[in-house]
Amino acid sequence: MNEGDVFNTEALKLSIRRINQLGYFKPMEGPPQIAPSELGEDKLDVTFKVEEQNRNQFTFGGGVSGLEGTFLNASFSTANFLGLGETFQISAQTGARTKNYQLAITEPYLFDRPITAGIDLFKTRLTIPTVDNVVGYTQETTGASLMSGFPVGRFTRLFASYSYRVVNIEGLSQSLGAALDPTSPTFDPFFFGAEGKQKESTFTPSLVHNTVDNPWTPRSGKKLSLISQITGGPLQGTLDYFRPEVEAIVYIPHTRRTALGLRFDTAIIIPFGKTATVDPATGRNTLPFYQRFFLGGETEIRGVNIRTVGPVDSDNHALGGNKKALFNAEYYIDIVGPLRGVLFYDAGQAYLEGESIDIRKFRTSTGVEVRFIMPVLNVPFRLIYAWNPQRDAFQPKSGFKFAVGTTF
Repeated sequence: MNEGDVFNTEALKLSIRRINQLGYFKPMEGPPQIAPSELGEDKLDVTFKVEEQNRNQFTFGGGVSGLEGTFLNASFSTANFLGLGETFQISAQTGARTKNYQLAITEPYLFDRPITAGIDLFKTRLTIPTVDNVVGYTQETTGASLMSGFPVGRFTRLFASYSYRVVNIEGLSQSLGAALDPTSPTFDPFFFGAEGKQKESTFTPSLVHNTVDNPWTPRSGKKLSLISQITGGPLQGTLDYFRPEVEAIVYIPHTRRTALGLRFDTAIIIPFGKTATVDPATGRNTLPFYQRFFLGGETEIRGVNIRTVGPVDSDNHALGGNKKALFNAEYYIDIVGPLRGVLFYDAGQAYLEGESIDIRKFRTSTGVEVRFIMPVLNVPFRLIYAWNPQRDAFQPKSGFKFAVGTTF
């Protein structure tokens, strides 16, 4: 709905949806105020009564993580920088195993036009000791990315981004001769010949259609994403691959307080050029381990740990796949205020080159979750209890977790 248009109730409904999509305000529950305008008998004033959300987040803290060890972190982010709608984020984390730094800013309305533009600078270092079923290594990533987007429809945008990053994988001398857990598949980055530096020059066009009514507590709408990532080739770098991905998300209202959410996500990575060369030691292409698909964790299959779902060879090496398929279903129950109950079902798997997607090989997780929108931070805090009916022998039968954010 634009100023000076002929009044249209359908356009009014779409405008309300777009305002709620911003996340700047609490969801509008009542209709706007419509009254005759003082500017003329043939004009109306439409007044939206909104309650602004706090879009500024400042955090400082520390903790202990099984992946990152002890750490301290601090960050500031906002979705309305200086009141002009820019997204700005700066963060730093340092600890026994990790050092992460990031600076990012996005302008949603460049040159007074609906053009999105952004830049992201980052540097991360993660040291994984040899423990349980993981061969120790250090991964350091340094890079930058540029992004731009523009509308091609009322709820559809075309994006294009370019990124350049250098990934350096190094082994740990204390890893040599360390004992590994024989009951679980071994995650060994050097089995893939990953040691050394890889330079990735990547161009990523994507098309996104999004009618979801609210980013944190959705009840209706859909989000369709088509992503086509091209690395190397004429863009140079040391890796060459093509990575298309399709994701479909739909939210279906049920009753006034309940709704159903569904997600399907599939992707494949296809190496070419020098990256498609077969390693004589393993008989596979030289695609590094961090580009192979491993599923698991709170954003994919909630009941199992990150990077624990995927193909395993006869020598108990975790191989990862060159393709994946993922399905999630959530049934939402709005209990009171910012408190939401969720019944969920997750299923997915990664597959080797030459394998077709077979749902009979899916690993599954189901259970119940409680989400609470935290004041000030305005992001969901999650308590998850999961039961894993179709799992590998080394994966737990059930478990309790907590997380921040959403699964999709």
